[in-house]
Amino acid sequence: MTEQSILHNLLQQPITWLTITLGAYLFGQKIYLHLNNASWLPPVLSGFVLVMLALWATQTPYAVYSEGGELLSFFLGPVVVGLSVPLFHHLHSMKRQMLIMTLALSLGSLITVATAMALTHYWVGIDIITNTMASKSVTTPVAVAITEQTQGIPALAAAFVMVTGIMGAAIIPPLLKLVKLDTPQATGTALGTCAHAVGTSRAIELSQEHAAYAAMAMTLTASLHALIIPWII
Repeated sequence: MTEQSILHNLLQQPITWLTITLGAYLFGQKIYLHLNNASWLPPVLSGFVLVMLALWATQTPYAVYSEGGELLSFFLGPVVVGLSVPLFHHLHSMKRQMLIMTLALSLGSLITVATAMALTHYWVGIDIITNTMASKSVTTPVAVAITEQTQGIPALAAAFVMVTGIMGAAIIPPLLKLVKLDTPQATGTALGTCAHAVGTSRAIELSQEHAAYAAMAMTLTASLHALIIPWII
């Protein structure tokens, strides 16, 4: 067996791409820390670029890569469940604000969706892309499920979700600080509502209280969108 055939067989193994993905993320994390937690270059972005380059260089089909990606997807559920820890520690204060939070999340998230869809319809004018844009502000698994129900493009929805999360995590904290609304409650809620998992990851870096509100906002927003958007579109 030649070296080329050995390499080809190795690249067909799910564990190979699982290892490459984890390695790319860890390398991205190192870059992120070296740049003093630069919000414009989170590990998910640099890791994505590195994996994309690896797939392009090896001419590996996405179907092969996704077999290894499914192993990572399995752990998404436990990670979300783990966000209940900061929620538990701040649940007493959230109970007093639940009505206000629910109203703010409902109005904020639906206005975000309506604005994005309106702009996409105006600038692009393609219904399938407009429908896909509707799921940009929820986590990827929920976005893909919503997009399948609304006759959108799941792969494009995942890209919209990533771009939204990265931009939201980079813009929201400094913007709220500029307008002097940078309380943990406001910042965490905004990150969870607009920037979903990437925003929640950013909130975890800020404080446990930020993380609690971001986790609550992310969960409620995903639930609301999953119920409302397929019914509206």
